[in-house]
Formats: sequence, C-alpha cells, structure tokens
Amino acid sequence: MPVMYTRASEVQHQRRHLHPHKFRKYSLQEGGRVGVLLPSLPIGERNALASATEETLPEADQDDLRSHRSVDPRALRRHKIQLRGSTVHVSRKDGGDKTMQSLFTDTINKKLLDHSPHSVFVQLDELLANEDGDSEWKETARWIKYEEDLEEGSARWGKPHVASLSFHSLLNLRRCLETGVVLLDLEEKDLPGVAYRVVERMFSDGLIAEDDKAVVLRSLLLRHKHVHDEKFRFSISGRKQSSYTSLQNLSDFKRRQSTHMIIGDRLDTRKKSSAAGLDTREVEYLAAAAVDSQDKLRRPHNDSIMKRIPDDAEATTVLVGAVGFLEQPTIAFIRLAHGILMPSITEVPIPVRFMFILLGPTTAQLDYHEVGRSISTLMSNPTFHSIAYKAEDRHELLSAINEFLDDSIVLPPGDWERQALLPFEELRAKSEMIRRRKRDAIEKKRAATTTTDEASPIEEKKALLIAESGGPPDKEPDDPLSKTGRLFGGVIRDMRRRYPHYVSDFRDALNGQCAAGAIFMYFAALSSAITFGGLLAEKTYNTIGISETLVFTSVGGVFFALVAGQPMMITGATGPLLLLDESLSNFCHSYGFDFLAARMYCGLWMIVIALLVASLEGSVAVKKITRFTEDIFAFLISMIFISEPITNIINLYRMHPLGYDYCQKENITITPPIINSTLSDGSTNFTMPLPPPKHIIPPQPNTALFCTILTLSTFIIAYYLRIFRNGKFLGRSARRALGDFGVPIAIIIMVGVSAIVPVWTENLKVPDGLSPTAERSWLVPLNPGLETIPFWAIGAMVLPALMVYIIVFMETHIAELIIDKPERRLKKGSGFHMDIVVMSLVNAVCGMFGAPWQCVATVRSVSHVSALTVMSTTHAPGDKPHIVEVKEQRLTGLLVAIMVGVSVLASGWLRLVPMAVLFGVFLYMGISALGGIQFWERAILLLKPVKHHPQVPYVRRVPTMKMHLFTCIQIMGICVLYAVKSSRISLALPFFIVLMVPLRMTLVYLFTPLQLRALDGAQKDIEKDDEPDFYEEAPLP
Repeated sequence: MPVMYTRASEVQHQRRHLHPHKFRKYSLQEGGRVGVLLPSLPIGERNALASATEETLPEADQDDLRSHRSVDPRALRRHKIQLRGSTVHVSRKDGGDKTMQSLFTDTINKKLLDHSPHSVFVQLDELLANEDGDSEWKETARWIKYEEDLEEGSARWGKPHVASLSFHSLLNLRRCLETGVVLLDLEEKDLPGVAYRVVERMFSDGLIAEDDKAVVLRSLLLRHKHVHDEKFRFSISGRKQSSYTSLQNLSDFKRRQSTHMIIGDRLDTRKKSSAAGLDTREVEYLAAAAVDSQDKLRRPHNDSIMKRIPDDAEATTVLVGAVGFLEQPTIAFIRLAHGILMPSITEVPIPVRFMFILLGPTTAQLDYHEVGRSISTLMSNPTFHSIAYKAEDRHELLSAINEFLDDSIVLPPGDWERQALLPFEELRAKSEMIRRRKRDAIEKKRAATTTTDEASPIEEKKALLIAESGGPPDKEPDDPLSKTGRLFGGVIRDMRRRYPHYVSDFRDALNGQCAAGAIFMYFAALSSAITFGGLLAEKTYNTIGISETLVFTSVGGVFFALVAGQPMMITGATGPLLLLDESLSNFCHSYGFDFLAARMYCGLWMIVIALLVASLEGSVAVKKITRFTEDIFAFLISMIFISEPITNIINLYRMHPLGYDYCQKENITITPPIINSTLSDGSTNFTMPLPPPKHIIPPQPNTALFCTILTLSTFIIAYYLRIFRNGKFLGRSARRALGDFGVPIAIIIMVGVSAIVPVWTENLKVPDGLSPTAERSWLVPLNPGLETIPFWAIGAMVLPALMVYIIVFMETHIAELIIDKPERRLKKGSGFHMDIVVMSLVNAVCGMFGAPWQCVATVRSVSHVSALTVMSTTHAPGDKPHIVEVKEQRLTGLLVAIMVGVSVLASGWLRLVPMAVLFGVFLYMGISALGGIQFWERAILLLKPVKHHPQVPYVRRVPTMKMHLFTCIQIMGICVLYAVKSSRISLALPFFIVLMVPLRMTLVYLFTPLQLRALDGAQKDIEKDDEPDFYEEAPLP
C-alpha cells in the first residue's frame, strides 16, 4: 500500500507541471471514475486506491458516486480558452509521462467522430426458444429500404414491402425512449463491452435491480441465429452451437452469485469492478464465446444481400424479447462512437453503429415485436436516421419521432378492401404535400425573423461560390433545343459538346456488354431491313429492293456512326418513308417521270433544305410537336401497318382461291403464240412458238391458306415472346433475350416451316452478289431516264423533297427526344441540330444510287440504348433497378452497319423468306406500337362506363365529356390523314401531319391549361411491375 501511494504522489507531482485545461478529458466512458486520472498505475493498485478514496467519503456520497459512474459529468468538461497562436506544437521528451499523450489522442479522436449519415441496414432479433428449448436471439425481420419478414416454415425472406405500423406501438416506443437509457457516442470495441456498459447504465438509472444485472448481461450475450444459418447446419465439432446458455437456468444462475472477482483476459477492468453479481467462470465463458464469435469474420454470409447494401452502410441491431426475471421493461438506445464489426449479431459483415434493446416481463402490456418493428422502421427512414446520427440528447430523438408522426398518413380502422384504397401515387402526393406545407411554413417563419437588410443564407452561399470561382461563369445553354442566335449556332454547339469525346467513344466500347449489344442489334436491324426491303420492292415495282436496302443501310449507318452527334441512334428504312416512296412511285408513273431520277433530285434538294433549316436553328421547332401530334402520327402508321397484311391476304385469296378439286387446273392447255420469221435473204422461213409470260402464275393449291398461317404464326410468335419478356418463367436475363429476339426467332421458325411444307409461296427476290434489284447500274445518272424529267419539274421536286425532309425531321427528333430523357443519364451530349444535316447528306447519296430513304429508326434506337444500359444490381430489395450508366460509344452502331452490309452476300438464304412472313412482322409492328399510344387508351374509354375508367391523370383531372371531345378531335385528324394517304395527293401527307400542330394550338380555347397538361403534357407513367417495352417507349414503328 505505501508503494502505491508513493507512485500516486509521483504522478500528481508530474501533473502539476502540465496545463490543467488542454489535456484533461472527461467523457461518457470515463467520467466519474477515479481511475481515469491514474492510467499509469497497475490495475490492482488503481482499484485499491479508488476503494480507499471512497472510504473517506460519507456513506450517502459513496452511494451517489457508485450510481453515477456511467453518467456523463457535463459540469466537468474542458473550459473554453483562446489560443494565443494559430499553431500549437505538442511534444514530449523520451521517458516522459505517457498520460498526456493518451489524453491528447483521446481528445483528437473525440473531435473526429463521424456524425454524417450513412446508409442503414436494420436487423430485428427477438428472444425466442429453439427446438432444444434453449433461448437465442432469432432474426425475424430486416430493413434495407423496405421491410422483409421471415416466413415461418420456409425459412426464407418474404416479399419486401412498406412497413405498416400501429399508432399505439409508436406511442409505446416514444415512452420507452423517454424513460429508457440513451447512450450516444459510446466508445467500445466489442459486444461484451457494449453489453456491460448498457447493463451498468440500466442499473444506475434504476431500470433493473442489482440482482438482475448478471442475467440481463447473460441474456444480451446469447447466440444470434440468422435466416441463412438454417442452411447447411452440419457441424463436425462437438461444441454445441444452439446457444451459450438457457434462460431456463437463469434463476439458478442468480443463486450462484459471488462477491469475489477474478480479472478475466477478455474483459476490461472497469467491467469487473462493479459486476459483483457475476460468477467468474460464467463471465469468462460468455465473454470468450462472444469475442470468439466476433473473430469469425470469414464465416459465410449471404453474398446476394451484400450486393444490395451500399458500401458505406452501418448496421442497426434491434433486440427485443420477453423474459421472466424482470418486473418492468428496460430499454436502451445506443449510438456507438464508431462502427464495430459484430458478426455474431449481424446477418451481414458490416459495422454496427446503433443498438436498441428492449427486455421486459411477459405480463407487461407491451407488444415487443411491434415496438421493435417501429424503431426498425424509424431507423430505415432517411430523415429519422439522419437525425439519429447527429442527435446530442434524447430530446432530439423524441422530436424526430414527432416529425415522423406528422409526416405519416393514418388509415382508419374498418372492414375495407384493397380496391377501396387510393392509388399509391395519390398517397405519395398527399405525403409530399404535407412535407411541402411544413417546409413552406418554416421558410415563412425564417423569412419573418430575417431583417430585410441582411442577405439570406442562400444568397450568401451563392455569393461565396461566385467569389471562390473567380466571378460568374459564362454559361453555355444547357438545353440543346435553345437558340444561340448565331448562324449555324446549334450545329457548332453540338460539335463542341460531342466531338471532345470522340476518342472515348471508341475506348468505352471495349467491353462485353457492347459486344453483346452489337450482336443483338444486328439481328434487329437485319430483320427490319429485310422486311422493309421486301415490301419496298413490291411497292416500287422491283425498282428498289433488298439489295439496295441492305447496302445503303450499311453505308448510311457507318457514316452516321462516325459523324453524328448522337451515334447511339440506329438508322435504316422506316414505315413512313416507305409510304412516301410508294406515293412518289405512283406519282411518277402517273406523269411519266423516271422514278429513280425524281428521287435523285429530291435528295439533292434535301441538302439545301437541311442547311437552310440548320442555319436558322430550326430544330427548336420540335418543341411544338406535342403528344397530340405524336399520337395522331403514330396511330396512322400503326393503322397502315395493320391494314397492309390484311390487304395482302385478301389479294392472295383472289389470286389463289380455295377449291374443292385442284386436279383440273393442271389439265389447262395454254397454246403458245406462233411467230413466222423470214431471214433477210428470204431463203429461210420457219415458225417458233413463244413461252408463256413468266410473271403470270396460275392459281396454286393451298397457297392462300398457307400464307395466312405463316402471317398469323409469325405475328403470334413474335407478340407472345414480347409478352414472355415480362413474364414469370425463367430468369430475367433469359426472358429478356427471348423477348428482344422475338422477331428474328419468329422469322427463322416460319422460314423453316415454309421450307418443309411443299406448298408454293411467293418469296423474296434477291439478285446474286452485289448488284441492284433491277437491271441497271448503281449510279442513277448513268441510267436512261433523266430526260423524262423536264427542267421545270427539277425545281418542282423541292416539294416532294420537303415532304421527305418533314418525315426525316420528325422521326429523327422524336427518337432523339426519347433517348435524351434525363432519366437515361446520358453524359456526352446530343445532336439535335447536327444529326438532321447528317441524315440529309445520307439521303442525298441514297438518291444518287437509287437506294431507299434512310432515317433514324425510333424502336431500333431505343432498343440499342436499352441494350447498352447498365442497370443497378445493388438496389434495395423491393426497389426497381435504376439506370447506373449507358455505354455511350460509336463502335456498336458501326459494327451493326457493317454486318448488315455483309449480309447482302447471303442472297441464297434470303430468297427462302416468304413474303407472308414479312407481312406477319408488319402486323406485329403495327399492333405492338398501339401499346405506347395514349390516344388508343382514351379511344377504348369511349366504350367503357365511367366506373371502369383507370385512375390516370387525364381521367381524374379532366371532365369525362371534355376528355372524349379531345379524343374525337384526334379521331377526326386521323380520318383526314388516312383519306389523304388513300387519295392521289398522298405525297402531301407530311404537310397535313404538320397541320396538326396549329390545330393543337387552337385547343387552348376549348380546354384549360390544367386539362391540356393532363391530356397532352409529359406525365409520369403509372408504375408497373413489368419493364416497359420498346414500343411503349417509342410508339413510332
């Protein structure tokens, strides 16, 4: 004992030479303990000194001292002092006092506590009995964003869902936090340390008796059983893994309390000094078992759920349960100073930052499970857990609960059904309205307390940012469709935005996803090119066919991929341009003009029109094209695509009628004409019969019926594979692959069926090698026919050129608007002004070579972007995958174009494709496009009673009669356009489509702005479980 006091005197003598303010530290962990000032003494001597010091105090003061050892002595905090210099140098000599260094380090660490909010993983464990009758902590629910409950019997997690809480459980939770233990920034390194500190604080606050300290600590250190522990529970070790102990023996354990303490290797000295009720061997066993469990960092965990948890996440562990040895509930809310890995507790190996403990008697009027769900839901709420990270006392936590209740929506009790609930969108809107109202009230209150001569905090921050950046920056308009006011300003801006990324456009394509996307898009582009090429040959009397379509789809695609401002778009022949070629072909045949020569002049005029529009930044006019015009245009194209196969099948039945007996047809004798020919010298006279014309095909048996089967089967296979894409069979990747390749799969299957069945069908006409469909040279000026177009007609060709330009303009910009949506997170810019010029140059070349018009294909472009979109794999269970990035590059479009061009060499295979199969693809395009047209949905509502109308904005915000009036106006516009298309002035169809824009402007006199916004505005789509189809995103086929 004298030696101990001598060393203590030495320490006190050394402390006299230290500044009393800089390094003295009282914290939640060490405040109120005598040993904190004597860290250099041996443990035994330090405890003896503490006991001797306490004995000199009155008995009442000794009790008060013991009961407040774990309380933060706020009155003994460091004094605030003014530093005389801006730099403080701290050093010590060798062999100096180490206490100063340790205290200085603790002070620095306390300042460096991380109170910034992290992502939270919440785990709810309940104290339950297992099969052997032993008690253990069993994981029953978890939260990443939504609640997942353990499904009893199947030992797996249920479907993620929004937690529904009872109001009574939230009130009980609030009462628990008002009376329970709240420890903030607790500095401990392991589970036994945390459990010990919690038990001591519960005892000091009077929540548990001294006799209950040991059993509560023992309960907190019981084994934790997780859901994935059910799998592969085979163990070759003899150690029992069910639990550390059984709560059935806790009453016996209390009788074996001992007053002697032996310091264990695993427990800190301060944990033993007041745990007088714990048996030494039991304490050592529990601590060793718990620490041994914490050392198992390499034990297998559920890797799939680890991918869903953010990297910076910290865990919240909620422990609730009913026990028989407590007379009243005891509660503790703990925020650790630093995250601690506790693999014995958490399902996943992430650090634990928060703990909530609720133990109580079984007879208490308290639903422990619901209270645990309540605090777990609160901790998974971003607003509450942000406050929990920064809270300094329990009052801030209670205020956060009140805020949570203020933002909640209460459902009244009653016997109601799910259909009686408002749509989720409305519930979310109501919740957002509540938050907005509170935010506005706070802003008004803050504005009222702020004097007018003082700058607002927001203005001060803006001024500071401007000052730090050296003045206000010269802003370039972010909107690519805003005018610059300069000649060709939009084209120049597109080049400046996109071309700096030119090298990365090829470097970013060197990955597996781009290779897979290129293969997928090759089949999509090839099937479309074959379809439109085959139909174009029929509409233009075999002047333009598959050879021209494949070759110049390749040429145009290569040029566009290398030069365009948005190379993610795929070019090729489209339905509207096919209709224009059909109209122009009929027009030229009517007036005796050469079709290819007229197209050549149209292509040259397109360059002039495109340069004129680009110089005036005319692409901004696309903002005038609203859903009203888009729906009319898209529905018209869908109607044409649906009517063409029907017309073709009707013609087949006329050419090849069904008959009861086809044998008589074979006996028909066709007498060939006889030609008498005399040679020039008159010496020879002979007679030669001519063969019948090759284009006249006699009626064939079963052809019409078989072509009907081919058309409908192609449509059914492609359409149901599209539905299968969002089905429930197979995995997501397999379903997507089958759905995305639906059209090529349907074509291949039906071509195989056609080859097997011995019935005559009309197939594609494809020339051998790299040659045009008709017998002509590639360059149009080298062919006869230019003389058929008079000089005045060359100037008049500006009108059909303008019609073609309108279609190219609309389709290109509509596709680019869909691709450039903010949710796609494209970063390298777009090319609204430049791309239309590039497409006009491509069409000028196509006109020179007699190739079909090229345009940005909307559906193919959306498919291309979707194939190169990287979706999240780490989203919370229950959340939909969100877009992480899009592989913006030029290489995939370049490869697709090259492969389509090389496919012209497979002419032998292409000649096996029946025309009926292509009409089936046409039917599929037309019907699939209807799914993304809002007009079609509103047209169906004309036949439905009001009570069956869906809860969508244009139904809820617009009177029914006005909604039907808007639909009827669109029907009238579609009828006018279809009449124009069927008449001799069909070439002027694009002009009438443009007239829909001023028609839409006149609707402001019939509808209010709110009604027009609901009917014609860009509105958020209803959330569906299915992934949106390409045709729903891009209605233009």
